[in-house]
Amino acid sequence: MGHERWDGGGYPDGLTGREIPLGARVFAVADTLDAITSTRPYRSTRAWDEAVAEIERNSGTQFDPTIVEAFADCEPSLREIHAVFAGAAA
Repeated sequence: MGHERWDGGGYPDGLTGREIPLGARVFAVADTLDAITSTRPYRSTRAWDEAVAEIERNSGTQFDPTIVEAFADCEPSLREIHAVFAGAAA
């Protein structure tokens, strides 16, 4: 599905809203969380709270607001799981 956006501004197909398959909408949020909280060759890891703020800020434009709402509901549990794995990798 490439990098489709909820508002239709993505690529390759310019899909909008519910035209984007559900799995791709969920993956977009998960992938963004991972990308921000993981070290990249071009930048250091950013804080979990920065990732959450970025996802929330882009609800309704980049991301499906319903998926962002579901993410917010389970975010505390995800934060705990992430902390366990981040600690294991250290």
